[in-house]
Amino acid sequence: MYLKLRVDRVMKPSGMALLAVLLSFCAWLCPDFGVLRKGFTVSENPGLMAWFILFAWYVLILVSFTVGQRLGELFPGQRARYAPPSLDSVAVYRVFTLLAAFGIITTLLRIFQTLSLPQAALYFYIGQGNRIKNTLYDNYSAGVLSLRYLVVYSASLAILRMVRFRKLSVLGLANIVLLAGTVLVSSRLILVATLVVSCFLVTWGKGYIRVSFLKLAVCIAIAFGVLSLLNASRNRNFYAERDLSFTQAGISEIVTYLGAPFHVSVGAARRLDEITAGGPELYREYIDIEPELTTNSAFVHLHAEMGYFAWPYVGLICCFMGFIFSWLTSFGKTCFLLPCGAILYGCAELWRLDLFHQGIFIVWFVFGIGIPGAFLFFSKLRIPARASLPVPQS
Repeated sequence: MYLKLRVDRVMKPSGMALLAVLLSFCAWLCPDFGVLRKGFTVSENPGLMAWFILFAWYVLILVSFTVGQRLGELFPGQRARYAPPSLDSVAVYRVFTLLAAFGIITTLLRIFQTLSLPQAALYFYIGQGNRIKNTLYDNYSAGVLSLRYLVVYSASLAILRMVRFRKLSVLGLANIVLLAGTVLVSSRLILVATLVVSCFLVTWGKGYIRVSFLKLAVCIAIAFGVLSLLNASRNRNFYAERDLSFTQAGISEIVTYLGAPFHVSVGAARRLDEITAGGPELYREYIDIEPELTTNSAFVHLHAEMGYFAWPYVGLICCFMGFIFSWLTSFGKTCFLLPCGAILYGCAELWRLDLFHQGIFIVWFVFGIGIPGAFLFFSKLRIPARASLPVPQS
């Protein structure tokens, strides 16, 4: 049995943002069945005006992405004289792998200056893996350590090659190990970002894909199992105190991650004037949300930071990202698809967090465009030099 999925509309900023908002809305509506954790206890009952404000916010985001995408189509990069490196470029693949490996090794050295290997293993065993991440962020400063985020690109290229050639090379295995190490000591969202970028690369240029229902179910089960294991390595005691099983804890984490930001957005839309005039944490005085949750709604955080200027800001940033996405994809099957995948992940997170001005996205954006751009620049220097050689006379 096969499923026919339309991917060309989803794998765009507007489509990804819409899908993420719908998933968040469904998770917010999902009942707790008396056992699941949702991140809040007291439900919000928004009125018509609150729904209108929130609806207008997401319409602005979707329209801005769409306008940006259409504008980007007016400036096709395929007309350029020199082509960027292909997505199959081994040189670019190796450069991203080396940079990611350097960042991850530096990160591990930084962690194990404070912790011993047995201590780190013990933290994972007793379900307190967040202590390792907290050790990393003691006196943290951006720099070489941020290169570990590039494992999203190198691992995605490894997965693309695995899918295409149906075999795992030594370099591909190394990237999977680097990804696993980064996810364990840094963030589970690195894994989610890698999956988004990989899906984009694998499906790029296709209108529809046919997926075996059985294979899809197996992939979903594996993804759920891995995320649940990572959750247990960090929050086992938290869920044990609430008498939740391994499966219930895994489902609760997903429902909370998706649904809690929509809950906060709905509550904030009812009290927008008060929250806009207050501090970044003022919304907690009005809305029931667990104190452990921090990235609770881009709608709230942007209003708390910028006031009502959040509306023109989100319109401009979404239009710009839609433009860049369309412009970069117009080059065809090149390494410029990698930052496009990062943009898609930023769109997928926009219901809970404005990732576009976070350090992790800046690293993806700068290196994702800069490294292929550097290869393109040096190719321009070489071609004229070859063309200037004297032509032998016959």
